Amino acid sequence: MLEAFINFVCPFVMSIYGIYVIKKLTKTEDRVLTIKNIILLILLSIFVMVSHDKNYNGLFTIAIFFLNVIVYRKIFKLKIEESLIACGILMFLTFIGDLLVSCIFLLFLTINQLRNVWYIYLVSNSLVLLIGILLINIKIIYQQLQNFYTNISKKKSISNIMFLTLLIIGLSALVYNISKTNFLNTDYIINTIIMIIFFSITSIFIKNKNNYNKLSLEYDNLFTYVQNFEDWIEKEQLNRHEYKNQLAVLRCITKESSVKEKIDEILEDNINLEGAVVHQLKALPKGGLKGLMYYKAAIAQKRKMKLTVNVSIEDKSLLKELNEKEIRILCKLIGIYFDNAIEAAGETRKKDILIEVYELKDKVNIVFSNTFKQHKNFNERNKKGVSSKGEGHGNGLYFASKLISANDWLEDRQEVIDGYYIEQLTIKKK
Repeated sequence: MLEAFINFVCPFVMSIYGIYVIKKLTKTEDRVLTIKNIILLILLSIFVMVSHDKNYNGLFTIAIFFLNVIVYRKIFKLKIEESLIACGILMFLTFIGDLLVSCIFLLFLTINQLRNVWYIYLVSNSLVLLIGILLINIKIIYQQLQNFYTNISKKKSISNIMFLTLLIIGLSALVYNISKTNFLNTDYIINTIIMIIFFSITSIFIKNKNNYNKLSLEYDNLFTYVQNFEDWIEKEQLNRHEYKNQLAVLRCITKESSVKEKIDEILEDNINLEGAVVHQLKALPKGGLKGLMYYKAAIAQKRKMKLTVNVSIEDKSLLKELNEKEIRILCKLIGIYFDNAIEAAGETRKKDILIEVYELKDKVNIVFSNTFKQHKNFNERNKKGVSSKGEGHGNGLYFASKLISANDWLEDRQEVIDGYYIEQLTIKKK
């Protein structure tokens, strides 16, 4: 009787632990421990209790995983992909705790004792639960997992969901292999090492996904901003001379040096694109790309770059056929290339940046040419984390290469000619 009670209590407590973890991941404020949801957890616990076998079965673990997906989806009112991701993270934390506990207990116990002696089963499950709670409350781990859940659930990427599902299946198979060994023999050690490798790969995957999504979100926010910037900058150019004349008159009238300094400061800080640059950029279609070019050109001139822009596109340009999603992708790439050109040219004496946009044979080429200093890691510039600017940089070109590889209507080419670094982005007719 006591053994049956423990076999029910352990999975019920673990299901409450699942509520705790998923509530933190989803950041829900709703009350979830209602009578209806408690009944669902009891039914889940009864299923686990009845299905519990003295010998570990990998298919049982997989079945419990998908049952959790259904139950927690009902409890938290999640979409199926959101529940898959949340339960995948929950199972991942559980596997980590299970691995740590089994490594300790198997120093003096067998797998059979660990699973079937009720008080050992109770203690081991309690430790697994405590380890999971500890991990989810470590700030850096929680932030990574929560960001991963938020970003992936928004993207609804099939590949990411498949990765998590296959990870759970793979780990279940490894646990099954470990369960076949009663002692710390060679097979146990090999399977444990493979599990650690799985955990490491998953941690790297989560970290890289978070970095990728963070950079993508920054450019999405910039895209929203520059759409409003397009109209504003053109109106600002029309009124600029009038404002300057009025300020100049006030400067002549006043005798206060502090007022003159303030007027000079306003004139210096005022966004002031050269007429030739504005004239060239006007040919670009509205929708975000033009505003981004205005914004980056203003930054380049603010940093004393020698900026030259040449735009030659047709009235019915291929750029006008791009939808909003494609414009967003294009703006992310332009933002990366323009920022890199400004940074690289700023390290040189000439500080030259030339931007060309021209259409030829159903293709639009956007070319950035800039003076630069060739650093020792120049040939590895497209790799993740490689930058001459130090730690924390070097993700831009890596992010760009990922975007281009995922969109077959884009291609790029990089070369160096006469001391100029040239980045050519080609937009092809679909």
